Amino acid sequence: MRKFSVIFAFVWLLALSIGKAQTTPFTASWTFEGNDNGTSSSGLVTASSVSYVGVNLLAVSPYSSGYVNSGANVQNWSTTRCDQTEYVQFSVQPAGTATITLTTLSFAFARSAQGPQQLTVRSSVDGFSSDIHSQSTATNYQVASIALTSAGFINQSSAITFRIYACNPTAGGGTLKLDEIQINAVVLPVTLLSFTAKPEGDRVQLAWSTASEYNADHFRVERSDNLDEFIPVGEIAAAGTINERQYYGLTDLNPHTGANYYRLKQIDVGGKIHTYAVISTIIRANEPVVSVYPNPASPTQIHVRLWNTDEATIQLTAPTGQVLTGRIDRKPGEADLIFDQPLPLGLYWLKVYGKGYRQTFTVLIR
Repeated sequence: MRKFSVIFAFVWLLALSIGKAQTTPFTASWTFEGNDNGTSSSGLVTASSVSYVGVNLLAVSPYSSGYVNSGANVQNWSTTRCDQTEYVQFSVQPAGTATITLTTLSFAFARSAQGPQQLTVRSSVDGFSSDIHSQSTATNYQVASIALTSAGFINQSSAITFRIYACNPTAGGGTLKLDEIQINAVVLPVTLLSFTAKPEGDRVQLAWSTASEYNADHFRVERSDNLDEFIPVGEIAAAGTINERQYYGLTDLNPHTGANYYRLKQIDVGGKIHTYAVISTIIRANEPVVSVYPNPASPTQIHVRLWNTDEATIQLTAPTGQVLTGRIDRKPGEADLIFDQPLPLGLYWLKVYGKGYRQTFTVLIR
């Protein structure tokens, strides 16, 4: 199988564009081996299927001998106009908060004897308003190699789409043959998949997850009540360099009553800081909150968070239906259900109820 060469000048241009940011190369490919699916070498980027607008695959033989193995046969190009209403389309999309920088687009193409005489390529970075490539076709395969150097291809967080147009087939129409579409690019590999703030009485549970990390040292959470001045809430060590999803959590013990705004910062080993979008939550001073943590719990003690529910009744039921008695040690906003004899391992049901509320929790003892 032939491989398209890497053009080192574009790597140099890329380095000028993104400075010292740590990146990971990836390739998106469409090989037309019996289907129009795209594949990506990075879990942070998805490649769309190829779609056809105003044209379609040849019904009798949609895929036949191509530049490498099979290629696609695209038919029904207009013989009377060339107005960018007929095209082959494909996209790449970064996941989460990842950003991508595209460097080259390449593909192999040919035509049947009566197929389109000319093709052009446009992209979504300028609304498909100008050609980034134009080339005449021939009955033997050629390879188009396109440098993607405009600012619209650098550090993008949304999908980038390409369209291949073709013009001027002879009276019979004919087909345009396409194969081995390939996009070479890099992705900033530290990406935030989620960041949430959940109020629990007079506390806020903060949680976030990443798809992968590169040279990440630690995360810092900050809080503000006015979106102007932020103060630190806490820090959590990062996983470092890893290509697997990671989960993190932190509790804010001193939020304000009312609106609280949180921002997350990821600090690299070298000190570079990535700041993510601000999220918010509201603390309601009089709202009852009940939670059990940790869960799984110890065989001798179950801890219950009680906010505005200090007089709650607490009851533990075994899988057999037996109601188990234990000593309840209450503190402001907290309670511990303590057993002199360790409970057998397994699932239990903890009921917490009082005036106007009732909650049941499944608790695992291990």
